[in-house]
Amino acid sequence: MSNARKLQTEIDRVMKKVDEGELLFDEIWEKVYSAEQQNQKEKYEMDLKKEIKKLQRLRDQIKTWIGSAEVKDKGDLVEARKRIEQKMEQFKICEKETKTKTYSKEGLAREERLDPAEEAKLNTTSWLGEYIERLRQMVEEHDFELEKLVSGKGKKTNKAKIEELQNHVLNHKNHISKLEGVIRLVNNDRLDIDTVDAFQEDLDYYMDSYADEDYMSAYDEDFFYEPLGLEDLDVVNVDRLTQAAVKKDKDDTETLSSKGSSKDKKGKSKAVASVIPLTIGRARVSKADKKNAEKEAAKEEEKVTPTKPTPSQPVHNGVPAPVARSPPAPATAAPGASMAAILKRESEQEKERQQKILREQQARQAEQARQQQEEQLRQQEALRLQQIQQQQQQQAQQEALKRQQQEAQMRQQQEAQQAAKLQAQQAAEQKAQTLQNSQMQLPPNNSMELLSVGLSGVNLGGSERAEAPLGGSLSQSSGAADPGSSFLSTLNESFLTAPGNAENERSRQYTPQNPYPTPASYPTTPATIFENPAVFEKLGIDCLFFIFYYAQGTYQQYLAARELKKQSWRFHKKYMTWFQRHEEPKITTDEYEQGTYVYFDYETGWCTRIKTDFRFEYSYLEDSLQ
Repeated sequence: MSNARKLQTEIDRVMKKVDEGELLFDEIWEKVYSAEQQNQKEKYEMDLKKEIKKLQRLRDQIKTWIGSAEVKDKGDLVEARKRIEQKMEQFKICEKETKTKTYSKEGLAREERLDPAEEAKLNTTSWLGEYIERLRQMVEEHDFELEKLVSGKGKKTNKAKIEELQNHVLNHKNHISKLEGVIRLVNNDRLDIDTVDAFQEDLDYYMDSYADEDYMSAYDEDFFYEPLGLEDLDVVNVDRLTQAAVKKDKDDTETLSSKGSSKDKKGKSKAVASVIPLTIGRARVSKADKKNAEKEAAKEEEKVTPTKPTPSQPVHNGVPAPVARSPPAPATAAPGASMAAILKRESEQEKERQQKILREQQARQAEQARQQQEEQLRQQEALRLQQIQQQQQQQAQQEALKRQQQEAQMRQQQEAQQAAKLQAQQAAEQKAQTLQNSQMQLPPNNSMELLSVGLSGVNLGGSERAEAPLGGSLSQSSGAADPGSSFLSTLNESFLTAPGNAENERSRQYTPQNPYPTPASYPTTPATIFENPAVFEKLGIDCLFFIFYYAQGTYQQYLAARELKKQSWRFHKKYMTWFQRHEEPKITTDEYEQGTYVYFDYETGWCTRIKTDFRFEYSYLEDSLQ
């Protein structure tokens, strides 16, 4: 029994080592394929080899236990052996890839793995090559159109069209040479890939708009390639051949147009064009300077024996090769140098002129922007002043309307009070006259009955102020010799000072919260029925809450709050919210109670919500209504 337990302990220990070895193998495997340098990759491969050796030793031990009869449950052991064998197969693949030589058959047949940087470089050079091919096709199309125009009868009338096509051909060839130089710089890691990719939009715009006169009037090649910073790089341009080719086309056109031209003159022009040296970048030369340079070159050419230029070599890799010609005499170096100096000077002058124009344009744009901004500010200020004036006028109109309404209400109240007083006086006079007439008609023994009638009439229509004189008149009449006359005089005096019905009621002054002009037939005060507490007993909870929150400072708010308190709602002064017990409080002390409450959410949802485990402090309870 102890041997079996010891064997099981050993198996568990080996299985744990297998799991740890597999995890470590996977980590080293990822490091091998993520290593950028070769020495790091070799180091990780050695670590991977050590780890697979450990797993192989564990596999041998597991195979021994699988073949032993002492082990009953062999499922985990078989699974562990399969996993180790899978790791061994992975290591064989890695070892095979490592030992495969780069230029062997297996290495060449293996799928090439591109670095992300190399892949980006390949994509950039690919679209640059596509633009170069498109430009060459456009050059061929323009050359074909030039041949048709030159060979046609209307060459004089098509002179402007011929010059335009020649300029297009020259610009296209210059772009081709520039883009070929950009490709070389990208392949040599001299230019940033992102900068070149951002330049693609400018090329697309040039392809679409090169025939537009407005675009070409503002077009500048040096400014066009300025984002790439080609001036700071040593870029050998091949514009010489493109300029010579364009000059050849112009000479051909002039030869066809002039009757007295000869083949010798054409050969001289080619010879002169062939001695123009290579330049860095493309230089702009005016027509006058070109003529002077050609004259100087022609004078120097007379001293040299003319040689026939050999055919130009084929173009390789998108870059035209230099024209092969016989070695020139030492005397011909001076025109090349002078021409280069002229081209360089003219290029600098043209560049300064373009920069000056650009600065002037920027200054004009800045001035226009400043003027537009000032105009916008003036318009905004005028609009703001207009709004302020309108608001002031509206406020003045509202205040005047409010004053008119208040004055009208005061006049109505005063008229009502005066009318009530007048009616009360008239009623008192009529009653006194009636009593006096009845006293004169009745016999003296009926004076006490008249007294009782008068007292009842006074009590029905008057206030407590008439009781004191009446009591005095009774005491005086009992002891007087003529009780009827004294009673009538006292009664007449009391009726003169008797208050009317309007004086018994409290004056009601109503000021609307949001005054609005209405016709005179409209009521100016709320209905008095809403001052009856019985009405509020019939209203629902939602209506009571609406009156409480939207009729601030009114008698109706007081009645709504009183009705809510009758329905077991309690107002929380801190949260300004009505709460009601949802169930009996869980904790009750002298200072607070805690439990589940229902509260009315008037700010966000206008509905009742449940708040669990809420602590209601009695100090925030509104217990008195004012």
